Formats: sequence, C-alpha cells, structure tokens
Amino acid sequence: MATPPPNARRPAPVGLCRVLAALLLAASLLSAGCSRLSARSPAARRVEPQVRAVLQAHVAAARPAPPGERKVPLLLVAEAAGAADAAGSAPAPVKGPPGAAGPPPEVAVSAAVPFAPGALRDVQLLRLLDDRGAAVPIRAKPLAVWPQGRSIRSALVAFRAALPAGGRAIYTLEYGAPPPGAPPQRAGAQAAQSAQAAVLDEALLPNPDGPIAAVLPPSWYAASLVSGPQLPAMDDRRFPGFEAGIEGALARMTPAYDAYGVSCSAPYRTYYDGPHALYQRFLRNGDAACYRRARAEAVWYRQHELRFSPDRRLAVHVCEREDWSPAAPLAWQVLRRMLGQGMVDDYLLTGDPAAREAVFAMGEALRQNQAALTGGREDVLRVTERNMAWVMMTLSSYYALDPRPELLSTLRGLADRTVAWQRQGASGAFEHDLTRADPSECERGPRGGSPFMTALLVDALMDYHALTGDPRVREVVARAAGWLAERAITSDGRAFRYLWGCETDPYDDSGTADLNLLIVPVFGAAYALTREPRWIEVGDALADVGVKEMLVKEPKHWNQAMRAFGRYLGYRAALPGAASEWRRSAGR
Repeated sequence: MATPPPNARRPAPVGLCRVLAALLLAASLLSAGCSRLSARSPAARRVEPQVRAVLQAHVAAARPAPPGERKVPLLLVAEAAGAADAAGSAPAPVKGPPGAAGPPPEVAVSAAVPFAPGALRDVQLLRLLDDRGAAVPIRAKPLAVWPQGRSIRSALVAFRAALPAGGRAIYTLEYGAPPPGAPPQRAGAQAAQSAQAAVLDEALLPNPDGPIAAVLPPSWYAASLVSGPQLPAMDDRRFPGFEAGIEGALARMTPAYDAYGVSCSAPYRTYYDGPHALYQRFLRNGDAACYRRARAEAVWYRQHELRFSPDRRLAVHVCEREDWSPAAPLAWQVLRRMLGQGMVDDYLLTGDPAAREAVFAMGEALRQNQAALTGGREDVLRVTERNMAWVMMTLSSYYALDPRPELLSTLRGLADRTVAWQRQGASGAFEHDLTRADPSECERGPRGGSPFMTALLVDALMDYHALTGDPRVREVVARAAGWLAERAITSDGRAFRYLWGCETDPYDDSGTADLNLLIVPVFGAAYALTREPRWIEVGDALADVGVKEMLVKEPKHWNQAMRAFGRYLGYRAALPGAASEWRRSAGR
C-alpha cells in the first residue's frame, strides 16, 4: 500500500480525549460491520472519514525506517455478558458488598502485532500504555522474522487488563528507538525493566481466545504486509459492490457457513482455504468480531481436518488413506486441503503454538513427500497448476516460520520446476494435458491450461517472492498475465475460459465470470512486479464483471471470492491515482 515517505511530516497529534473518543467511535462502527454482516449505513459512511483521519495519524508508514519512536492504537474489546471463555465458562464475577457491583477482574490479554520489513528488530523496544497513558507491564517475544533482513515479522505481546462485559478501551503500543531526547539508559535499567515485566505469569503467553480481544487498525495490518498487500475495506471506493456483496452473502448463506462439515467429495467448508479467506476479511476490517470468526475457523480446521502422526511431526488431511507414508504421493484432493496460508495467518495473528505446529507438520509431510510427488510415473505437481500451487503455499508458510537453508532449497526446487514448466511452452500458460482426470471436463486437448488454477499458482509464487525476492518471479507472472489477457479470455471479453486449449469444448462463454475475482489478482501481481498500469486496467474491467456476477452461495464460492480479491485491491492501491485518493480520504 502506498503511504507517505517515512520521513514525511506527520499531522500534529490531537488531544487525548478527542483521540480516545474518535477511536472508540471507530471501534463501534467496525464491530458493527462484522457483527451485523451487512452493508454500512449512510450515517456510518459519513462518520468514517473523520475516524480514519484519527487512525491514520497513529499508524506508521508501510515501511517505516528506524530509528524514531512509532506508535499504534491497540483496541481492546471485551466479550458481551454471558460469553464463555475458551474453556467454556464465563469469568467468575468479583464479589463485593451486597447490592454493589464489583470492578471487572483482570484477565490475560495477548496480541500478535505484525510489522513491515525493517520496522522492528528487538521486542525490548516495545512499550504499552493504557487508556490513561500509564505504562503497562508486558511480556513480548518474536513469533517470526522476515527471512530477508531478519527483522521481526510478528511479535506476541501479553499483559493484563480489566474491562466490563462488552467494554472497549484504546491502549497505545509504542515501538522502535527510545523517545527523542530521552536520557541514556543507566546500567541496570534494562534489568529493572525486565524484572518489572517478569511479574507477569508465563501462562499469559499467549491467550488468543480470552475474554478480551486486542486488535489493530486495518490500515496497520495492510501496511505490515503480514498476509500480503491489502486495502482496508473502508477505503475501497472502486468496488463498493464487492464489499457489500461479500458481507451480505456471509450473513444470508443457507445453510450457514459454519453448518458445513468435512467432505472428501462434495463442496466442503474449507475449500479454497476457509481460514485464510476469513483472516483476509479480518485484516481488511480490523475488528474483534471478524477476528473471532476467523480464529474459530482456524481452530475448527485443525480439530476436524488434520490427522497428525503419533509423534505429531507430520500432518495430512483426513481424506488421505490412513496407512499413508511419505514414500507414497499424496492424493490430489489432499494437496488442495492442506491449508498452509490459513494456518500461518493464524499463527502470525494470534501466536497460537497449535497453528505453528500445524504449519510445521503439514510442511514436513510435503517436504518428505517431494520425491514421491515428482519421481513416480508422473510428476504430480506439474499435472495441474493447483497441485503445485497448494504445495508451494504450504512450504512457503513453513519456511516463513522456520527459515532454514534446507527448507529454502526445497522451496527453490519448486520454483525451478515452475519456471521450467512455463518455459517449455510458448503461450505463457503452465501447459498440461487436459485429457487427464483433473480437470475431467475435456475429452481431447493436450497442452492446455487452467486460468483459475494459474491464479492459485501465481498467488503461491507471490508468497515465495515476498520471502526470497527471487527475480525470476517477475517474468513468470508477467507472462502468465499476458496469456490470460490475450489468449485465455472469452471472445466477449467478460471472463476467462474455464479451460484453455480444449479441442472438444472451447469454453468460450462467460458462465464462469464469478471466477474473475479469483483470477484478476494475477494482473495485480503483474503490476506490483512491473509497475505497468495496463495490468490494472485489464484487471479492473474484469473485476467489474466478477463483482456483478459474484457467486457466494456456499463456503466454497465465498472463499473463492474472498481469498485473493483483497490482495488485488492491495496491489492496485499502489497506483499513483489510487494512492492519492487514499491519502486524500485518510486526511479528511
């Protein structure tokens, strides 16, 4: 996302009372957005620019350059009265004199705070102030680093706080160098600070499902790049129909999203990575209700869809045969059910060690399975683009949390195979034989390609590029975008052929235009890598059709639309015009 340069002069801070009042107003608006799951009212639209100006005054640039003090508001939201904690029981009330309500009890609160590359290198430079400006003792630890540069990607902060049921408060998290003009730290001062923090019990790390959730502004999440480029939903003026449609569909879905279970054949709840799609929604809205919904989906996935080995070092989807071992290639349907993106989102945004365990176990299963996947009767990863895509996504997630050389070698090996695959053809597609079982919709048509599967592979390549900076990704993505725009598009220019190169069915109709929202992020990625505005022009035109034809009637289709379109909006926010409009709206 484009933001003012790190050294640009920032607006003068407003009074503390005005800040708290405006931020609390923002909290109520944002919470209503996800709890009601409906389009915002005209009154809320009028208020949001004022709220946004206050929020942006406290948000660092996309890539802030230390040193210098930085700060961000941390919104604390307590569950409503009667809500159960993670253990299934509501917090016990504090006893007081008969007829008098006691103060709310202090509880453990934890927040996973993501940072853009280069913004933070030492968690000891984190400080927390409560809503009165008083220092709050904290414990903090790094959750992950950016492999390039090794700055902190996400840090876990734990502390104690007390809020009444349904209450809200704005704390301030400061990070970076000591405040300008601060006297040099005396010998022993650091030890004293550590001793103060050590008063807190180690059990406070982490508590992602506690009665108080702590969230950051959506603009902070966007600037952090924690889950790729994003544009806050409240700043999306180009595609308002998407924002209203995606929220309304989630509210009106029948049966409800969370009523779906596990299926190894029919459409199922986590198709297209439900946890990732719901975390994308949270990042773009930034409120506690969206956070808790995404968090619940991530936990549900681990509890119902993963099967761990006895030592918990390997994990595969429950649809795989129970006697599977890494010597046998994983089934195609299982590869697309191992959701590395959603699990790494969960870890980087909550610090839950169970999410990290899942990423490691799935990643290790895929790492050990490479020989079987690529060295048997056929190269399973090159049979169809999404097989390579899902494997690369999960191994990128594994490397993001454990940047060891051997994992990088495995990941680069996948990139090598992907580059070679595209170069073997002349079209720019990742050409494959469409007469194979997947996809099965073509009786004859060797050397074809799948636009929607290509989009998944480009998404995986962009995850890989963010971690490694591999310069080859630029050419691969640009060639794929050129193929989509020139050869894989339908003759009416409104959609993409479901399959390209099928001799028995050209698929030259716009009946699958709902897939546009999954595919146009390829053009956003091409723009991000080449800075050629034409890619956004093509993407916008096809996105307009995709929003109009959006099909979000069940979890599969909802996830399909949600999982990547926010990233497209993040890519296009870097356009000079889009960035100027965003800055103008932020300053009103």
